[in-house]
Amino acid sequence: MRKTLIVLVLLMATSVTMDAQVSRNTFSFGGGYSLPVGKFASERMDDPKAGLAGHGYFGQLAYERRLSSWIGIRLSGSYNENTTNPEPIILKANELIDMYRGLIDEWGAYSWEQTAGNWNLIGAMAGPVIYIHLGRVQLSGHIQGGRMFIQSPKVAVTGISTSGNNAVDATIERIRTAAWGLGGGVGLRIPISKTTRLQLSADALACEATFKDIALQGRIGDLGASQLMEETRPVGILNVGLGFVFDF
Repeated sequence: MRKTLIVLVLLMATSVTMDAQVSRNTFSFGGGYSLPVGKFASERMDDPKAGLAGHGYFGQLAYERRLSSWIGIRLSGSYNENTTNPEPIILKANELIDMYRGLIDEWGAYSWEQTAGNWNLIGAMAGPVIYIHLGRVQLSGHIQGGRMFIQSPKVAVTGISTSGNNAVDATIERIRTAAWGLGGGVGLRIPISKTTRLQLSADALACEATFKDIALQGRIGDLGASQLMEETRPVGILNVGLGFVFDF
């Protein structure tokens, strides 16, 4: 019994010493490669939830307040910019032209020009973070929730026929929206100096965002149409990057 008490006291003393040696505050920043996942990356025009999103880049800032040597609270802000692939829209436009060739008396071949903006995503998240110490190297893992602010791209497609008739113009206007989302990730922190570490990180963000009053405008020759739509789409991204961590 006496030996057990001595061991417990030593463990408690070691824990207190470790906590005293660990910096309570951490600031980090980084950036890198961004990849859409799930339906956000889908290019199927028969799927109304397809985001047509492509690769991009991200930047992230984070503050962590350690509660002990192994757990803390994390606040983070991130910015993503991801490309948009308009090719499925062009394929759909060709299908529609083939469907209505007889009606509009058009038998020429079309060439296409396209202009597509980028998806922009801002995430403001908070949640717990845990630390695993492997000698001087540290592993971290976090789960967060918060607000995501999303701006969809403006996409414009123009088609010219070899006949010189029935030019095609189609436009999807830019929309801004916000939604509650979840995030999570891991980091590998390698010491460079006493207060600075190199960090390799992987983070994921996801939400269900409702886009209201999506303005669709189209014209084939003298025939034009416009439509306002409302859609709920899943938005999911995976960020892999490199950065620095500062203890203070």
